[in-house]
Amino acid sequence: MKKILIPKSEVVPGSEAVTQNNLFFENKELFIGIDVHKAKWVVSVRTYDLELKTFSMKPSAEDLEKFLTSNYPRAVYKIVYECCFSGFWIYDYFFEKGYSIIVTPTNRIYKDGSSIKTDKIDSRKLAFQLSRGLLREVKVPAKKVREYKYIFRIYDKQKMRKGQILRQVKAILEQKNHPYKWEKWNKGLVEKLKELKFEDNLFDLKFGNLLKEYEYVLDQIKDSEEIIEKIKGDKVLGPRITRIEKINGIGIISSVRMSVYLFDRKDRFESSEKLNHHLGLTPSERSSGEKVSRGRSGMCGNRQLRSIIIQLAWKTVRKDGALLDKFERVYKKSGSKQKAIVAVARKLMAKVYAIIKKEEAYRENLAA
Repeated sequence: MKKILIPKSEVVPGSEAVTQNNLFFENKELFIGIDVHKAKWVVSVRTYDLELKTFSMKPSAEDLEKFLTSNYPRAVYKIVYECCFSGFWIYDYFFEKGYSIIVTPTNRIYKDGSSIKTDKIDSRKLAFQLSRGLLREVKVPAKKVREYKYIFRIYDKQKMRKGQILRQVKAILEQKNHPYKWEKWNKGLVEKLKELKFEDNLFDLKFGNLLKEYEYVLDQIKDSEEIIEKIKGDKVLGPRITRIEKINGIGIISSVRMSVYLFDRKDRFESSEKLNHHLGLTPSERSSGEKVSRGRSGMCGNRQLRSIIIQLAWKTVRKDGALLDKFERVYKKSGSKQKAIVAVARKLMAKVYAIIKKEEAYRENLAA
């Protein structure tokens, strides 16, 4: 009987030895959906037509890469996971190694109407929708820009804590019916409060510690603001920050924030309309028969940023004739100052978008 020769194993870089039979996957597109959790990942691997495998594993990009290259050597891997608590380190790992990977927003995944939701279903859904080109891709910021955003998160938490302490102190003064409750909060009032004595010594100690924390938080806020101002020295963001800062009514902190969150890259938004939609500044309409409901569009971006831009609109509308004209026209038509200021914010951001896109100076009293 004639012997059948078994082909020798061929070594694929970055994987274990594989047989020539496994080279069936060479240049074949595989779609990998990862449902990410802290304790485990659930991964689905499929071709365009068929699911190959769904399994659980420990949260390790290295182990997933080894699994793919060992079991499906030389395939074209296309990977997706939802934007989640883990941030973008998974994206960084695979992208820097040359793999095709996207991060998709959670609220942009197509729903199938099923009431059953499991990790396996989610990973399969990601892989399937990626294979059909249905998923929207998040434009992942550069690592440096992400670190700038972390600075703002710390800064915003510090500002939030400052507000909490102020409310706590005011509530204590109100409950004690102390005359200081009517005074304006400033450094002089803080010094007066330090001398304040209550009936219980332990309460005096706690109240004093609250004031110490307030002064500490103020120092931390000042330190954060100094660091944020240094971002202006960034080679890419610096010129954009300078252009925005020159707008009358917008300070350095807001200029840096807008540059980091909205204009870290020139291609982030295709148009000013897309920018305003991202911020939730565009109007929306839902109608059925004679019933018409109007409101603002569902925003995709940072809610706090929208609030800050509305505040900036209140400042700039008093300094820019074109914005003031917009405010008055909308207010006369709608009778709502809130609608008018949202229209001003929309026009302001259209003008900011233009100066960033065209790399030119902001001009007041000019229609966008």
